[in-house]
Amino acid sequence: MEAVINDPEFFQRGRYYFDGVWGQAARGAEVQQVILQVLTPHLEGLSLDALAQSTGMNNADLQEALNTLKRHDVVEETQGNWRIMVELFRRWVLQQ
Repeated sequence: MEAVINDPEFFQRGRYYFDGVWGQAARGAEVQQVILQVLTPHLEGLSLDALAQSTGMNNADLQEALNTLKRHDVVEETQGNWRIMVELFRRWVLQQ
């Protein structure tokens, strides 16, 4: 995976996928892109409480946005933490 990621053209060639996922997050439940930006630096993910604190969202709105992202296979919950599912997408968000 590192060889592919380190190819300087990789993210450019994959931009349609990454832009599509990112754009879908902008059209979905409120502040999905904010959630993704908050999750990006945390490889192991964040708890719902930590996400609520970092985003300033109430738990009901946050859970709705997370459920939407989960239905689109963008995030997953593992052992009480929410994280971005696709490592390549997480790295793309880091560059934004």
